[in-house]
Amino acid sequence: MKKLSTVLAITALAAGVAMHADAAAKHAQGGTLTVPLITPTFVEDFNPLNGVQADMVSGTMYEPLWIFNSIQGNIDYRLAESFEYGADKKSIVINLRKGLTWSDGQTLDADDVVYSLNLGKDDVKLDHTGQWANGVLKSVEKVNATTVKVNFNEVNTTVDWYLPALWVVPQHVFQNVDDKILFTNPNPVGSGPITEVKTARANQVEICRNPHYYKADQGLPYLDCIKFRQYSDNSQIQPALMNDEIDWGSNFVADIDKTYVDPSPETHGYWYPANDLWAMYLNTRVAPFNDLEFRKAFSMAMDRPTMVDLAAYGYPTAEETVVGLGQFHAASQSKKINKKYADLAEYNPKESMKILKKAGYKDVDGDGYLENPDGSKIDFEIMIPAGWTDVVQMVQMTTEYLADIGIKASTKLVDWSAYDSGLKDGTYDVVFNWSATNQVAAINAYREYYHPARVGQIWHAGHGMASEALGKLVDEYGRIDDADRRQEILDELMTFTAENLPFIAVMSNATWFQYNTTRVDGFPTEKDPYVRPVFYDGGTKLMVFERLYAK
Repeated sequence: MKKLSTVLAITALAAGVAMHADAAAKHAQGGTLTVPLITPTFVEDFNPLNGVQADMVSGTMYEPLWIFNSIQGNIDYRLAESFEYGADKKSIVINLRKGLTWSDGQTLDADDVVYSLNLGKDDVKLDHTGQWANGVLKSVEKVNATTVKVNFNEVNTTVDWYLPALWVVPQHVFQNVDDKILFTNPNPVGSGPITEVKTARANQVEICRNPHYYKADQGLPYLDCIKFRQYSDNSQIQPALMNDEIDWGSNFVADIDKTYVDPSPETHGYWYPANDLWAMYLNTRVAPFNDLEFRKAFSMAMDRPTMVDLAAYGYPTAEETVVGLGQFHAASQSKKINKKYADLAEYNPKESMKILKKAGYKDVDGDGYLENPDGSKIDFEIMIPAGWTDVVQMVQMTTEYLADIGIKASTKLVDWSAYDSGLKDGTYDVVFNWSATNQVAAINAYREYYHPARVGQIWHAGHGMASEALGKLVDEYGRIDDADRRQEILDELMTFTAENLPFIAVMSNATWFQYNTTRVDGFPTEKDPYVRPVFYDGGTKLMVFERLYAK
């Protein structure tokens, strides 16, 4: 671990540059942002490529090329200053900022971007854009020190959507590493505003100012450090928020107006804009989930509005559709398709029982629970991480609703690593999880659901229904810019989802965001919505952090 004391002298020199620009800066430098992370323990691992502590290093330690600001509808360029597609739409040119450096003072240039992109070509586990695995990318070349050209195998107009997921890492560090997944990167060399690890303990990690940050001449960042604190679950975070121990919360808080805002209305606030769709993902490779009639009955057994009201105080939105997009992309949905399949999202246990009876499910042994049509037992688990109190309660309620129609199910609480591997490997019975429905375009969600290149790489494709045919539809969308044909493709994918139910939409979640302005201010609010405040997205986290300052 690189101790902060070893870079104080360098920081002081950089601060001289910052102070020179202080007249232009809006706020003085100094102060620390304190945030919670739910995890069993912190480890001294700052490798962005392995995802072990991605929420700690994304954005603020390793910056993306650019960020799509969905709530404002614009692009915030970061390491890159622009991009443009070739005239034949079979390439994209990335123009980097001039004068970029890594936190150790070495130059950050096209060599690093080319190296980082090619990591995914050689190892699918390092293909964080997914564009090698799905056959889009052909090659990457350095044009000059600040220009990179990415060539495609065929026409494509959406590659820019996925490039923000690229981890741009320093070639001079990672090229000497044999196993880039097991590498813990204990002395991180980053590009973002905070890179210097001051403290690394099991329950707290503090990372401080990059002495060579490219925005230092603008007085940025205003804050010196981010302090990450470890918590086991939401129930520990809520009192920490109330006691002013945390500046930025991204967790469910029960009855937030009464418990959090009312005691300190001048400094405590929250903003919950619409976010991603949550769904019950079913393993359609095994019984009973390989039976569409069972999946229909499962969907109609859930009282979604009651689940949202009781488990989440009504903050999310109960889904009234089963097309797989959620409220974030309501504008892309078809009212006609939604109406056709609306009954599948309605609470109708009587109809669920009729469907199951007609499909041959019956209580063979008289224990009050149905067996499969072949007489085998039905007894499955719904997986969810321990500590996520609101969604754990939703899973528990789901098992109760299923019991009401004669289906035996239980809640399986797991740690993060088991959740991650189970979703990617598709080894679950049922799992409650979010989706990629809060990205740039609606097609992104279907790419993660159904493109065969994403199976094993992403959480949302393990249900067993990804296919070459569906992947071709997603790919076609990326090759064209005909708005009518693009909507036809979305309609086909919405219809497939509603007719097959590989996952069952439950709610469009809120963006969980609480802020405390006792020590730090500059947070986005409903009145100043400069970005959707998703801490677990490195890009939006970076945009918020850049605006924060000590009071």
